[in-house]
Amino acid sequence: MAVKRIRPAIYHYYPRGYQKDHLRMREEGYKTEVTFMPESESDSIYVQLFDLKFEIPPSQMFLPDAQMDPCQTIGLDTHIHVLSDKTVKLEMYFMQYTKKERVSNKRFKLTLNPGDNHIEESIPQVEGAEYFKLSYKYVIETTEPQTIRLDDLYLSFEE
Repeated sequence: MAVKRIRPAIYHYYPRGYQKDHLRMREEGYKTEVTFMPESESDSIYVQLFDLKFEIPPSQMFLPDAQMDPCQTIGLDTHIHVLSDKTVKLEMYFMQYTKKERVSNKRFKLTLNPGDNHIEESIPQVEGAEYFKLSYKYVIETTEPQTIRLDDLYLSFEE
């Protein structure tokens, strides 16, 4: 079993969605803090690991980090810290790609409590998939700013 570690340097993450200017990101010690600042409950705010549109794999710059080993199952292991005293809801999307297009988009609904939240998921690898992206959509329950901190991401490729 091979394991890949991705440190959440801020250059890895990109704001997405129609209201991408309604968030702020900063990095400290290989941890990326994201503050969601919706202006209305209809905002659509995403943070995406790696660049380019959801429908295509990341650019050449990120392909070494985004490359997956051939396997049966991908294990995802990370921590997300909520830096307030309120729960935060996210939809996490794990997307798989061939060299040209997205071939899978698996969604996980997360309810994160204040403090540390350990996230572990298991995802079947799609035949022919070589690359992945991860994206978090903020589920808006309040227009008050909410801050999370993204920790190291570990992917294991299991036969």
